[in-house]
Amino acid sequence: MAAEQRTPFSVVLCNAMIRAAAQLVPAAQQQEWKREWFGEIWHRWQFLRQVGEWNNAEALRLIRNCLGGFADAGWHFASHEQVQSRVREWARSPWLCLGILAVLLGVVGAISGAFAATRQVFFGPAHGQPNLVSIWLHPIVGGGDKGLPPDLAPAWAKHSHLLQSAAGFTARHAAVSSRRVAASKLLVITTEPNLFNVFGTRPELGAIPGEAGVVLGHRTWVSLFHADPRVIGSEIAVGGESYRIAAVLPADFQFLSRQPSVYVVQNELGDARVMVVLRAKPGVTQQELDRELTKIAEDCCYYFYSSQLRLRYLRSAMLTPVRFFGIAVLIGALMVAAVSRVRVRNWRAAWAARNRGAILRRAAFFVAKTGLALAFVFAAALEWSRSESSFLFASRDPASGPFLVWLYILGAMGVLFWSLADQRARCRVCLRLLCFPVRIGCPGCLLLDWSGTELLCTEGHGVLHVPHLAASWDEETQRWIALDESWQELFAQNR
Repeated sequence: MAAEQRTPFSVVLCNAMIRAAAQLVPAAQQQEWKREWFGEIWHRWQFLRQVGEWNNAEALRLIRNCLGGFADAGWHFASHEQVQSRVREWARSPWLCLGILAVLLGVVGAISGAFAATRQVFFGPAHGQPNLVSIWLHPIVGGGDKGLPPDLAPAWAKHSHLLQSAAGFTARHAAVSSRRVAASKLLVITTEPNLFNVFGTRPELGAIPGEAGVVLGHRTWVSLFHADPRVIGSEIAVGGESYRIAAVLPADFQFLSRQPSVYVVQNELGDARVMVVLRAKPGVTQQELDRELTKIAEDCCYYFYSSQLRLRYLRSAMLTPVRFFGIAVLIGALMVAAVSRVRVRNWRAAWAARNRGAILRRAAFFVAKTGLALAFVFAAALEWSRSESSFLFASRDPASGPFLVWLYILGAMGVLFWSLADQRARCRVCLRLLCFPVRIGCPGCLLLDWSGTELLCTEGHGVLHVPHLAASWDEETQRWIALDESWQELFAQNR
């Protein structure tokens, strides 16, 4: 008698995989399911062995086919009545709603680099320096925001009694390269040495050059030069011109942009128009500063800019999206209150009732749900509209213009209307979404009868009546009827 054929390792592995996948199959179907899969594995192996086609390729194909057992077991698990019932209950749970909103907010954070633009709004460098002011020209003739002549900033810094310092700058994108680094396009800020005194920052390495030179932003130093301290003194080409690297700025210094930046320091700016940033003395108002700067421009430089200078504190500019969002939420709340027929007397009656604990739970859920949704709208719109190269001055920042305003208004209105509609569609006790819709009544009998849809709570807490058409004399379009504990046995799901 021939010796019994030894079972290959691939067949043993497939059987083990099927046993592991069988744990997902309901107990009543588990034995039959395993018998079918074991039989298919055995017959395939035996057939291929008998015809002499069994080899390593067929063994790998058999293992790959057995991976489908997990999908088949998962389908049996999902199609089980008890599992489907649990899934439906979980889908109606208030925790799922909050979880989805939290996940959406987390996705925005992951895509945007941990809310980079939002963090700049609330924790940017200008918050610690409330006296920083941006100034630009808005001419009476010609309109539009424009830069200022380059000789104004030195004149203001020299003659003003209300300023501590002032500096002009320009910004552009240009190719930056060196012997050790391939050419890459970076944000290049051409400025005066006094700019870093305005911001009150000191370099992490080296010293701010008094003559022409380059100061690297910390992010540029890390990404291009791998944080090598020997970069000080080396040559770098910016836009085709060669400069010596004189300093590296600290990691917490951000100016204009979150992009990697290179600062080209020059004694005099050659551009026809520059933007100017100032450091005012404590307690100085915008009106006082405007009067003095206009007078110095007339007396020292012969520029007559009466009522044409625009000044803005950087901290106020950074908080512009927050103000826009607050206005949008207020507009949305007023519109919801106007069309939703929410009455104060109903709130008073509900608060005076015995179910005050349920009222507090509903209020907490509504606040949490609405807060997460509004946070998603605020962060998503801001991160989308404010790119890394957006400027924080004048009208050059899209996050300070009408585009973001409309995004916030539409988003806030959508969130508030959805939140209120979702709240009304939930049980007043357990906050699950109502289900089992039943249409009753005759739609054309509004005078003598009632028609609409009834929704039930699966826990038997109550019934919600929603009319198909609301009569003008009907003050309450939806009616909630609370049921006592004797009804819960008819609706509650066994757990």
